[in-house]
Amino acid sequence: MSSDQKTDQPTGAFRMSYRDVAMHKVMLQDVVRTEAYERALGDVVTPGHSVLDFGCGTGILAMFAARSGARRVIAVDRSPFISTAQAIAQQNGLGHIEFYHDDDQSLLLDEKVDVIVSEWMGHCLFYEAMLEPLLAVRDRYLAEDGTMIPAEVALHAGLVCDPELLEDLAFLQGDPYGFDFTPIANAPFEQTDLVTLDPDSLLQNHAALGSLDMRTITSTDQPRVFSGTVRPEKKCEIYALCGWFSATLSPGVSFGTGPDDLPTHWDQLLFPLPEPFLVDPSRELTVTISPLTGQTGKDQLWAWSISDGSKTLQVDERQQAAQRSADPPRGKLL
Repeated sequence: MSSDQKTDQPTGAFRMSYRDVAMHKVMLQDVVRTEAYERALGDVVTPGHSVLDFGCGTGILAMFAARSGARRVIAVDRSPFISTAQAIAQQNGLGHIEFYHDDDQSLLLDEKVDVIVSEWMGHCLFYEAMLEPLLAVRDRYLAEDGTMIPAEVALHAGLVCDPELLEDLAFLQGDPYGFDFTPIANAPFEQTDLVTLDPDSLLQNHAALGSLDMRTITSTDQPRVFSGTVRPEKKCEIYALCGWFSATLSPGVSFGTGPDDLPTHWDQLLFPLPEPFLVDPSRELTVTISPLTGQTGKDQLWAWSISDGSKTLQVDERQQAAQRSADPPRGKLL
């Protein structure tokens, strides 16, 4: 991730701004992410190529492109941190990289580029609103036969069957410290949470919810509801859905962010269910996850559902958030 609106990591960096060095340090320490981009750029970039790094953060991807021999490298970010990125490039003898403090609307280039690279993905892909700006830049500045890195991203969902998760979600329902928290006791069952789950917390069978071809998808046709089917391998109760993404950066270079994959800073996103849902191998399940429109950054909201054909559970995080965020009148005794 590399835009000023992005936020990550529950352990310290989840609420950090991309103005903070600590946030960039978290991402640079994500070896799975960073080395995959380095390999992809090394495979794709040739000495004749021009490369645009959109949402450049520290400029690490732009520096990889320059080290791969690109004839021209352009780094763009809306954050004031871009001045620091330029200083890093100069410190490493890469002063020829062009840095632009711009966004998708203000950026003006004098030519189209051969490669656009961007680490735009948020938690479960859509935790932040960077996809549409990236597509706008692609449509304006990618050459007709140009390459996008990543080339494709895909969304996945698993079925969480760990009773310890249910116990954690129900904490406020148990009158902690001898007090009744009924006004908020059900809230954990109605909102997403960033988690790092053990593979044993999920059933083995997962649902493929769809993919995005970054070369061809448009801002108008990108799906807002991702849906897939999965047949559970055993009869049990599940308590939540778990969402994650995988990315193919270039032919032969890919990574995933699920419980079975090597750990990354993206972790997984938990989509709790309002009540336990009994699943059975005899009934195929339909799972949907929808990033709701009109949200950005850490305020991204979601809707999700699960159905076996006879029973459906669904949650709309936007409705729940609206109910809890109504402001009381200021300066008045309630």
